[in-house]
Amino acid sequence: MKLFAGIQDGKKQYLALVSLGDLTYDDDFLKKAKKIEGIKEIWPVVEIPVTIKIEDYTETATFLGIDLNAFGENPEQNDLGNTPVLLLGSKALQNMKDSNNHSISKKQQEKFLQMGENLTISYALAGNTKELSGAADHLVSLTGHEENEQQTVYLPCKVTAVTENEDIYIPLSQAQELCSEMGEPLKITKIYLKVNGKMNLEKAKKIFE
Repeated sequence: MKLFAGIQDGKKQYLALVSLGDLTYDDDFLKKAKKIEGIKEIWPVVEIPVTIKIEDYTETATFLGIDLNAFGENPEQNDLGNTPVLLLGSKALQNMKDSNNHSISKKQQEKFLQMGENLTISYALAGNTKELSGAADHLVSLTGHEENEQQTVYLPCKVTAVTENEDIYIPLSQAQELCSEMGEPLKITKIYLKVNGKMNLEKAKKIFE
């Protein structure tokens, strides 16, 4: 599946992820936005700050929650479960570093990406740490860490497709669940646009940003 190709199927339809800035995504916003020339679809996007981990590599990243119908994907809500389903951008791993703070090589990135759905990847919500205390002596003794040290809690996620961009998308319903876990309100901070005509796209970007 290829996204953000610029022009799709020979039609002059352009795709863009745009920040809302100080604008609020509501009915009034949508009424005004739909009047902008060339706009065909507007999809709300939620940002979830995370750390992702593959083997010895970690990276600070953002899960972008969106209705996957925007990409022609429509997983059954009941089949999603609690494990985030990722549309992983082919450039999303370029800032990963190993435990020695060495940047990931292009060769290693390609190796991970080629694994696709078989890639073992996990995530931690920003600030999702637990305290190692005397109640977990076996953990402390195994790691050799001092008591009360903060340890990041990683959970599994699943790659369902690799896309041609640097973003990581997850279903909006799962983003909502993650917001609940963090105790944060679901806040729409970006929109994903489908616009006919490059000039119309540039005009729309200026209006929104």
